[in-house]
Amino acid sequence: MGVRNSKDLENDLGNITIAKFIILFLTLNIVFIGLIILAINLI
Repeated sequence: MGVRNSKDLENDLGNITIAKFIILFLTLNIVFIGLIILAINLI
C-alpha cells in the first residue's frame, strides 16, 4: 500500500474482468447475509 500513480491504477482496473467482479460481488453478499443470519440467531 502506498501512493499510486494513475498508470498503476489504470493497469489494475484493466486486470479486473466481469467474471472477477461477479465473483467478488457474490462472495461479499454471501458473507454479509451470513453475518446477518448469525446476528439474528444470536438475539
